[in-house]
Amino acid sequence: MAVYPRILHNGRFIGPDEAVIPVFTSALTGALGVYETILARRGHIIALSEHLERMEESARGAQIVLPTDREELAGWCRQVVAANAPDGLIRVVAVDLGGPTADVFVYEMSYTAPSPAEYEEGVAVAVYHGERAMPQVKSLNTLVPGLARKAAQAVGAHDALLVDRFGCVTEGSNCNVFVVMEGTLLAPPVGAILEGTVMARVIRLAEELGIPFRRRPLLLADLPLWEEAFLTSTRRGVLPIRQVGEHVLGRPGPITRRLLAAYRAWEERTMDDGRWTIDDG
Repeated sequence: MAVYPRILHNGRFIGPDEAVIPVFTSALTGALGVYETILARRGHIIALSEHLERMEESARGAQIVLPTDREELAGWCRQVVAANAPDGLIRVVAVDLGGPTADVFVYEMSYTAPSPAEYEEGVAVAVYHGERAMPQVKSLNTLVPGLARKAAQAVGAHDALLVDRFGCVTEGSNCNVFVVMEGTLLAPPVGAILEGTVMARVIRLAEELGIPFRRRPLLLADLPLWEEAFLTSTRRGVLPIRQVGEHVLGRPGPITRRLLAAYRAWEERTMDDGRWTIDDG
């Protein structure tokens, strides 16, 4: 992903050479920082309010004081998109550099979405045994997800599913996971994972569509019973899984296809003919 050159630091535009933090800061050595990644399409920022609300929750969990409120953060995101490109991923990073409040950097990156074939056929994912620290905080401590991505890349997989000490599938390296068993949509319990904004939207769509839904531990041992599975994230939306490790699920099933179509339709509805929009859920 290429970073566009117009970057905001605490509301002031700076160049890439100025977007730095000291190597000795606890933000680096102690991972004392939180972040969000937000999708911009055709100049519209998708679910901006939901992302910034989650960032505030992460900051509280990490005992980081943000220097401003959600409204101004939203304005900074709009400024960065207007200054760079209408399509991209916005990254909002708040780091503790030792002051009374965090420093906030906002920048935009180019990105590549999954291919039409991946949505049509599904993707293969690996399995990685590891857990994130304080999973409900979207922090800079991404060692376990980073190792999971390396494990996936080593076997040519799209991503890896994290499995905790109890043998439960929790999430992907930077995404949530849903499973279908006996016609019911399943997701890990509240508190065990980072609640994604796309995940929350998919749960609402499932309710609207009358799809049965439950939250419960997803035991890796139950993998042979999985009828369908998919990933959700800002960049992916709803992305079907066709294979987990050596176990083949096959092409996307009916519940996955319905939710993929419903999510795409919802995302399109959030955009209009050029005005800024913020979906508040």
